[in-house]
Amino acid sequence: MQVYFPHDSIREEQNKLLADSLSAIEQKKHLLAHAPSGLGKTSATMSPAISYALAENKTVFFLTPKISQHEIAVQLVNDINKKFGLDILGIDMVGKRYMCSHPFLRDADDNAFYELCKRLRKKEACEFYANTCGFTSEQRTRARLYLTQLKKEYKGAWHHINLKERCESFECSNGAGLCSYEAALQIAKKANVVIADYFHIFNPKIRQIVMQRLNKELCDSIVIVDEAHNLPERLRKLMSATLSTKIIANAEKEAQKLNAKLEELKTIKIALKEIAKKRISDGKNDALINRKEFELAMHNCDLLELSLKLNELASEYLEMFPYGRSAMLRISSFLEKWLMQDDSFIRIIRRESNGKKILLQLKALDSSIISRPIFDEVHASILMSGTLLPQKMYADLLGLEEERTMMREYKSPFPEENKLTLVVPSSTTKYCERSFNEYKKIAGIIIRCIDEIPGNVAVFFPSFEVLNAVNSFLSAEIKRPIFLQRERMNTKERFALLNEFRKNSEKGAVLLAVAAGSFAEGIDYIGRQLIGAIIVGIPLREMDLEQECLIEYYERKFGAGWHYAYINPAITHAVQAAGRVIRDRNDKGVIVFLDKRYLWRNFSKCFPKDIKRIISNEPEKYIAEFWKKHGAASS
Repeated sequence: MQVYFPHDSIREEQNKLLADSLSAIEQKKHLLAHAPSGLGKTSATMSPAISYALAENKTVFFLTPKISQHEIAVQLVNDINKKFGLDILGIDMVGKRYMCSHPFLRDADDNAFYELCKRLRKKEACEFYANTCGFTSEQRTRARLYLTQLKKEYKGAWHHINLKERCESFECSNGAGLCSYEAALQIAKKANVVIADYFHIFNPKIRQIVMQRLNKELCDSIVIVDEAHNLPERLRKLMSATLSTKIIANAEKEAQKLNAKLEELKTIKIALKEIAKKRISDGKNDALINRKEFELAMHNCDLLELSLKLNELASEYLEMFPYGRSAMLRISSFLEKWLMQDDSFIRIIRRESNGKKILLQLKALDSSIISRPIFDEVHASILMSGTLLPQKMYADLLGLEEERTMMREYKSPFPEENKLTLVVPSSTTKYCERSFNEYKKIAGIIIRCIDEIPGNVAVFFPSFEVLNAVNSFLSAEIKRPIFLQRERMNTKERFALLNEFRKNSEKGAVLLAVAAGSFAEGIDYIGRQLIGAIIVGIPLREMDLEQECLIEYYERKFGAGWHYAYINPAITHAVQAAGRVIRDRNDKGVIVFLDKRYLWRNFSKCFPKDIKRIISNEPEKYIAEFWKKHGAASS
């Protein structure tokens, strides 16, 4: 079978990934691919998938955790079309909220948006929807004409922003444009490639709607999961939910504005306080409860009926007061999830803010509840990441059938001499050893390293607590701009900080951020935008009640609780942060792992085999020698 590869040449490791991908697809298997950055994973996996899909009438679903990663896949479809003279149809699907042009819905949060959208359509009040799907017979006739015109224009794959702009500029009789989300669904019915978010396939409700609208079946789908190391935790969060006394208080205010009597809200608040008083002992902030405890405290109120009632009232509230969010809707969603019956969930009552705020949390422990049925049904799948180790762990966590699963590791395509990786074992952020003197020592090592790196450096910490403690020793000593990540920064603030940091690449600046955060994963620092990364400590998760239960659950199910729930995720986050430095074969950079525990066997064995580390308590000597050899200007 001919494979439509978009480039004129293919590298050795990339060719291995391509061959393994094709083999997995032909044999209806799952491929777990640990493939370092720069290998050309997208081309090596999508090319054989598209080629097979065209020959066997299948659909390729390319799934990513972030919208920003869609553009590469869109470009690949167009490159294949151009090189081979094909008419492959691709669609870039993002959430309906991001494709919506209606001014009334612009500021709505996720839950509120979908309720408002549904209500507008029910009242036949959305002109964009009327132009695309139609409410009346006359509107549907016009909509078919508009879509026919759009489909004639649509060739190859468009980025979702381009599709949205074209739909908004459409000249329709009522002055509004087309609904780009509905237009995308119409185009996607004949698409060979669907580029989408994880949740388009892994969220049961969304998948059911999307697959039905696209007239496609999982059994005829080849699913490619990019950055697959994120998937298990994403799915656990999807199934989890939180209720708090603050949310209830906000819901009571919403009900008052509607003149609605909701005594049940008061009952929930009383129930949470009673359970907290009964179950949380002195000196602790949380405790496990079972499902029945909450339901008994609610005097056996019908929670499903209450959920439906709150959902309906929330819809009315959002229509009358279009502020974009509703606490009643959040409670409705929580109650719906609370009714799940499975031993792979835990329920936690938690007290915060000196006892003023009480939370009831439903936490999922097992991502395979969602993923296993999907992977069992799809024709084939490819799960890839630069940090997909250990592969058996991901196969276990996602519930992949052993007989159908292939596991492969690929070498980094980057010249080894372009990267210096050091481990400095003379300090630690281990909780029991944290102190004023230890933080001062860590700061001193960081300063010595930064002084020898002629450009932008990122320092990643295990937590904001450690970041702030060490920064108190750094700010007066570092003679270049410092950019500091703060807790709860919004998207606009993060983008502005990142942009300013990148602008300083010639003279050099320092970014202080947390590992496992938005600056440490899923972001490309091009060329000299980042030539050094220092990973301070090990980004282990806080050992709270949920973490203890997760370790216990994984130990019971897989016999590997500490590794699956605690050690391996931390090393993955550390390696992800380190991977921000080298993004291209011409990049040169320095990576420093700063903690004695990186030499401990439990942690060191989790590192990818291709990371060659030098151990030294004098990192500045090696860094100075590295840049003397490579030259600051050539990085």
